[in-house]
Amino acid sequence: MQNQPTKWIVITGCSSGIGRSLVWAMRRQGWGVIATARRLESLIDLPDGEDIVRVALDVLSDESVSLVVQQYQHLRIVGLINNAGYGQVGPLEYITTQELRNQMETNVMGLHRVTNYFLPLIRRNAHPGEGRIVHIASMLGRVSIPLGGAYSASKYAVVSLGEALRMELAPDIKVILVEPGAVRTELRNTATKVWGDLPRRVKGTRYEAILNRYLSFGKEVSQRWARDPDRSAEKIAKAINSIHPPRRVLIGPDAHIVLILKKLIPMSWYEALAQKIYGLKH
Repeated sequence: MQNQPTKWIVITGCSSGIGRSLVWAMRRQGWGVIATARRLESLIDLPDGEDIVRVALDVLSDESVSLVVQQYQHLRIVGLINNAGYGQVGPLEYITTQELRNQMETNVMGLHRVTNYFLPLIRRNAHPGEGRIVHIASMLGRVSIPLGGAYSASKYAVVSLGEALRMELAPDIKVILVEPGAVRTELRNTATKVWGDLPRRVKGTRYEAILNRYLSFGKEVSQRWARDPDRSAEKIAKAINSIHPPRRVLIGPDAHIVLILKKLIPMSWYEALAQKIYGLKH
């Protein structure tokens, strides 16, 4: 592992899952890593080294992001991985406007905020074609599922932002969209923490059983299809290190299968299948 990296990358959302695995994957590729999370204590078990910095960064706060930029502008930062985010679960009929706003603030505005603060450093430091900006989107940024409308909406937005940014920054800075399917992360556990009193709101409605089915189905999918976050991170790191990185990186067999099905079958068939899977078909 390189003691004095010649290039550094900022990674948001390193407390667990793909973000945590990316810390190791990028260091193995010779990058210095600025590992960030909203709470510094969630990074306490990451190792020390000359090629890693652990720092608290709240993507919802201009002050927090600006402070990190000021603290580490002496490093040659040429890359950014926007990984921080969470998934808001629930039927749109019972999702509050504030919950939808919170989802967008973190997954979309937070990503945009971090990008805009670090982009000047990347422009200043990177040789032509060397800069990298990675948006961790989702396969749900191209297909929607019941009870995942809020999350899908945020990831659709991430995909659109990434595609526009790629055209705007080319050819000097490469923008990569990562679209994972199911990955073994804490995202599903986090979803149950952020939905507040949603189970009470849907009690006695058609969604009460469907919500329970969603969680059990999600667990089944994770066990059958979910990829290991370390393998996912290695695939992302390989794309970042490529001289000509791919525009999109699909991760997991489910992501490939679902996107192929959506292209091949009529939308009415896809919607009927999704309704059946999630218990919405009468």
